[in-house]
Amino acid sequence: MNDCKTVADIVERFVNGKVLMLQKSYLAGSSSSRATLARLRRLGQPGMGSWMVVGDDVFSGLPELCTSRVDEEDALRAIRCAMKLYAIHQQSEVVGVAIPPSSMDWTSGSFGRACYLISHQVGSEPQGEAGVLRRMSTIESATGFEGVEAGLRALISLMKSKGVKLNYGRLARDIYFIQKSSARDRVFMGWARDYYVPRKQDACDTSN
Repeated sequence: MNDCKTVADIVERFVNGKVLMLQKSYLAGSSSSRATLARLRRLGQPGMGSWMVVGDDVFSGLPELCTSRVDEEDALRAIRCAMKLYAIHQQSEVVGVAIPPSSMDWTSGSFGRACYLISHQVGSEPQGEAGVLRRMSTIESATGFEGVEAGLRALISLMKSKGVKLNYGRLARDIYFIQKSSARDRVFMGWARDYYVPRKQDACDTSN
């Protein structure tokens, strides 16, 4: 039976593969990809349609997770959530919003770094940072998955409005671990690191 880290690795690779393939097709003007994104945006909503139809968009090609029932449910929930958020982020955009994995910069596309970019763009209002941090704190304090998903969606909407991109495989991995009481603290610690490290570096560059 696979442990949580192995399952998280599978989830990350799977979501990256699905999202980047869908993004490539969408940017090439595929009408079927636009239809897929529309179905993904409706996930979890009344009238979303049959899971026997939309399930192909979300889960086709997923390898066997070989884990417990609870772990599998957490993994499927993370995949569903990440792909829905990507569909929301990509809607009507003429450039891809998903960043592929990068070995050059370990913060590239991370959720914490993306949140930093929202609030520290040129021209951003000073109060914008407080709003971003408040939303990040809301996710951390959420007691149920619906609260986590709502907080993520609010920040993804801000990323969309600011032209900030994201690695959706890494986000799916984080969402999976947020559901684990033994691992969720590491997720938020990582987000805090990726948010505050460049913030500190910018402060040092300004003072020099």
